[in-house]
Amino acid sequence: MLISSEFSYNITGTASSQFPTLTFFALLDYNTDDVLEIQKEYPFRKGWGIPQSTHLYEREFYPMPHSIDMIYLSIVEGKFYSLEAMLPSQQMEKLWENAKQNGLPYKNMIVGMAPYGGVAFWAHGEKKSTRLAWLFGEEVVVNMSDFMPTRQDVTLKEVCDFYINSDPRVRENLEKNGLPPQDLFDNYMKQFTYRYQVQFGHWDEKKKEWSSDEGTSQTEASPNTDHPTPEFDYIEEALFDGTHDKLHDGGLMNYHEAGKPKKLAVQWHIKKSEYTAYFWFEDELICNIFNRFYGAHPETKTDFMIRINAENNKYELALYRYGLKEPQIISESAYQLLVFKSKFECFRSKNYNQPRGAWIW
Repeated sequence: MLISSEFSYNITGTASSQFPTLTFFALLDYNTDDVLEIQKEYPFRKGWGIPQSTHLYEREFYPMPHSIDMIYLSIVEGKFYSLEAMLPSQQMEKLWENAKQNGLPYKNMIVGMAPYGGVAFWAHGEKKSTRLAWLFGEEVVVNMSDFMPTRQDVTLKEVCDFYINSDPRVRENLEKNGLPPQDLFDNYMKQFTYRYQVQFGHWDEKKKEWSSDEGTSQTEASPNTDHPTPEFDYIEEALFDGTHDKLHDGGLMNYHEAGKPKKLAVQWHIKKSEYTAYFWFEDELICNIFNRFYGAHPETKTDFMIRINAENNKYELALYRYGLKEPQIISESAYQLLVFKSKFECFRSKNYNQPRGAWIW
């Protein structure tokens, strides 16, 4: 097979911190003589979409992988899953080429392992990561003598119990909530079409409405120097599908496919005062809001509106699509909010309970 391009990247596995996994083997096939292995971890549990450990290979450059062949253990279930699947190598090659040309290359290729056989594939860089594939393996039986040949007497239950009990987060979550819903990670990886719209306006507390004549969007500036208008700087996101975008290139303001927001950071300024608002979204609530709004049509073009009136400490999120009379307000219970002015906290939502320093991400 003729290889057109080769790229430099690390290969790593990962899993949710609450649902760790172990690999029996995990191989990337290049449809050539090369087969590379995802380095084993004991166990994988860094976080969904977050790179864990990487291999150092004999060569620096490789083509895009053609397929994946793996068997892994979902520890909280006590079950093995097998996956043999083709990978979108042409799409991956284009992404790597574009990132390289823009001076922001992807550094990692990440394989994420979830309960119930879900396997994610990401291109990951410091400023941006991209979902490449969401695949499903099948449950299989693996002999423990093959899985742990140096411990012929150990049972599958003993192995799983050991790793569950060695991590308080895993044990406490399992005791409190039991196994996750079967569609949990499928909902995480579901894609929707939307763009962000940051709107600065005035909230009328008596009328309970935003004024249309005083509001401005991220593309407008105020000619009135006595009452300067806030000017939008950038937005950053981290999503439940394990991706993030910190490029500040305006791409998030255009319609694109993406998962549901997990964290948002919005920055703007008024003259020399710099503001940053940090939003943290509640998993189940934002999932239900997106699913109800989009219904059976996740491809519907939607505006994710972020309304800001910093002087009155009024912030509002809403979803809007063509044909609606009014945007659908996202309940304040679905997110927590912390706002800084010139690096000092100036507002926090009543339900805010994030740990100190949580906004650093």
